[in-house]
Amino acid sequence: TVIIKLHEGRIWFNERLSIDAGDSNLPVEKIRFGRVKEIYWLVEQMVFDKESLALEVKVVDYFLRDREKFAGQNPKTDIKKLTFINLSDTASLKMALKYFSTQMNQMDEALEAGYYEINGTPSLSDEKGRPKNPLFRSAPERNKIETSFEVWFKDAEFKLGYVVFDKNIPELKQMLRFKVTNDFLLPEFEFIKGYFVKALRTRKFDVDATIFLEHGKAMETRATSSIIGRINEGLIDSIKNMRTDRLFKAPFKPDIDKSLFTADEIFDGFGDDEAGNVFNQTEEEMLRRILEKAKVRNRKQLEFLAGVKQAAGARLKFTLHPYFGFLFTVEGEKMMHFIWELLNTHATYVWSLDKNARELRAQYRRVEDAINQVRNSGRNLYKQAYHSSHIDQDLVFHVIHHQDANSPLIDGFVRWRHSVGEVLI
Repeated sequence: TVIIKLHEGRIWFNERLSIDAGDSNLPVEKIRFGRVKEIYWLVEQMVFDKESLALEVKVVDYFLRDREKFAGQNPKTDIKKLTFINLSDTASLKMALKYFSTQMNQMDEALEAGYYEINGTPSLSDEKGRPKNPLFRSAPERNKIETSFEVWFKDAEFKLGYVVFDKNIPELKQMLRFKVTNDFLLPEFEFIKGYFVKALRTRKFDVDATIFLEHGKAMETRATSSIIGRINEGLIDSIKNMRTDRLFKAPFKPDIDKSLFTADEIFDGFGDDEAGNVFNQTEEEMLRRILEKAKVRNRKQLEFLAGVKQAAGARLKFTLHPYFGFLFTVEGEKMMHFIWELLNTHATYVWSLDKNARELRAQYRRVEDAINQVRNSGRNLYKQAYHSSHIDQDLVFHVIHHQDANSPLIDGFVRWRHSVGEVLI
């Protein structure tokens, strides 16, 4: 849900961003929206068309009292058109607008009655034959039930900014729908619900609910949950890390002819039930997490290569099987260099090609063929075959060893860095 403001002929999304009321389906030809003074509605976002930049919303509350979040709202993209899918009839809408523009700060129970009137709920006349006033009639009989219960995560559904679920209420002998709001939730999380269960260490979440009744019939539900409230930026970061940590468990069986993977391709390999790269994690983020998580023998080498400026259009790539590693791409003056650094190993592999010989994509394919050779025959046999001029003679190949890596007296990294610099011509 978001808050919008109607003010002087415009629809405002915060104090700076707005569109003309004419760019919506508000009845501008029948109502003078230019005279409306700061009316706030709470709306639920339903559908957004990225091509036309059109947003469909449903009005949830015409009489919004809590407006604190309005100033801090910031749309992720431009909105050019707004369509309300449940506008009240023009006469009732006009009365509501007039009330707000002339009677600000004089809200009472009649507002609640007016809310249901504007949303189409039949009203009763105070006196027989007396015209109905949807805003200033007596409030109907209104009671509420307060209840607490638990819900299985598997029975709830993540939406944009809230989680929704159905629950049977024994007192009413009725199944009702409840919604617990949380601004950190996204629909994509529905596919990785199991990670939230692990991070929160529970398969259920608590709910404190209030059910509002009119004449014994449920008209509105409100719900909160302390466990859903624990889902924040920190918990989501921990789930990101959980998914990255799966790399150490090597669950992948990549295609036999493929050795290089992007972050998206790795997360796609987790399975159809995990929504792929749901957090849009970059390769650099994953590398940072791996260096934080693991006790890495060649940490200095990886940190150095991560800090070297990568070639234009190049992305850090991963190898998964049988060795977990990283392929960095560095453009020299004469050649394009592909540096393969495996996790916790004692050597760096560098393949170099004339950078004008072929496009970058074709060069990746050529280096991937070489890595496939290493994967299939083993590192020692590959090095022997190359130095015997039996394979890959169109590539310049170097092996740079991590000398004195474990020595407490000699800093072998300095020598390694110098050797890498000599290769990157």
